[in-house]
Parts: sequence; structure tokens; C-alpha cells
Amino acid sequence: MLRYFFIAFILITVAIVSLAGFRGEKFSEPPVQIFPDMKVQPRYDPQHTSTFFADGSAGRKPVSGTIPLGYTLPGSFLQAGAKNGAIQPTGFANQPDYYNTGKIGDSYGDGFPVDVTKALVLRGQERFNINCAVCHGKAGLGNGVISKFGIATIVNLQDDRIRTMPDGQIFSTLTNGKNTMGAYGPQIAVDDRWAIVAYVRALQKSQGMKLTDLSAEKQKELQSKQ
Repeated sequence: MLRYFFIAFILITVAIVSLAGFRGEKFSEPPVQIFPDMKVQPRYDPQHTSTFFADGSAGRKPVSGTIPLGYTLPGSFLQAGAKNGAIQPTGFANQPDYYNTGKIGDSYGDGFPVDVTKALVLRGQERFNINCAVCHGKAGLGNGVISKFGIATIVNLQDDRIRTMPDGQIFSTLTNGKNTMGAYGPQIAVDDRWAIVAYVRALQKSQGMKLTDLSAEKQKELQSKQ
């Protein structure tokens, strides 16, 4: 029985090699394609026409009011706080500067290229809760809902390692991903990524602040509630 199997296997192999060996030759008849779906695909090339749509064009215009991911809108809430012309008036985030990469040369930068305002932190809170809390948890402790499904490599954002990490490195990690964390650069606009970094810093302060770090008025208020 095994002998017949090997005979059939050899014959099939020879037939496939014989057919594939003619690729690149010119024939008057259409070539035999064993797996044609990879070469002949039911798709339209750019600028092709189509009889399906009324305007005769295969390409579709974007939905009215939408913008591409990574595009900086004029009047962005971050533009008012731009420092040293760091933010482009409009356009895609494809510049190799600190604002777009989190790096200064080959090193991670520290500090924010925009003013850290209440609006920035609130925006960061919203974006963090949408994109990050599912893994890192609402307080950044690494105890989000995903941690209940066996993923043990979620970083605790309250660790001293993250607290001392440069702001640009956190931005770069958010942009490009690291280890089991995927890249969020294609999903989150540049200004929102900086807003998230600002909120992470606010979370770290909220969890690690001592009573003596507060103003005398705030200390008195908290002590009166005890």
C-alpha cells in the first residue's frame, strides 16, 4: 500500500513541476494556473472605471466630514498650546521632530511639546479610557479586563520604571508598540497620543502623591474628612 502512495506522490510531483516549469514561456493559449486567485484578483486598480457606480469611477470619495487618521486639523485643541512651532498648522504627522516621534535625534526626549492644560489632560483621560484602560486599568495598575484572560505581561504604569521613563519614550511606545502591546500610532492621532501621556503622568501623581505634597488648604480639607 505504501508503495502505491509513493508512486502516486512522485507522479503528482512530476506533473506539478512540469506545469510550473513553463512559467515565463510565451504560448498562444492562456497558461494553466494551479492557484489563479493570487494572480487574478477581483479588484479595481487606482483610477479604473466602473459600470456599477453612476459616476463611472471605481474609486469612492471619503464620507463627508471624515478625516484621515494622523491628520492635524486646523483649530486643533492642541494648537493653541504649541511651543516653538512644534505643531504643523495642518497636514499629516510625518515629520521626524520630537512632537511626531518622541525622539530628539537617536535619544528619547523629555517634556511636552505643548502646554499641559486642563483641556489636554481631560482629553487624555477620554482617550486613555477608550484605548488603554482595557489592558492597563482605569488607574493604570495593569489590572484591566484583559488581565482576567491570562495575559500576564501588562505593564503597571505606576511602577517606578515607568514613572522615571522620559515622556518621549512613553509617546514612542504608544506609537510603535512594544512586546505584546500593539502599535497605536495608526489608530490614535499625534495630539491625542500626547494627551494620553499627559493623563498617564496625572494618574501617576494621583497614586503616588504624599499628603505633604499638597497645599496647606488641601491638607486641612482632607484631614477634616478623616
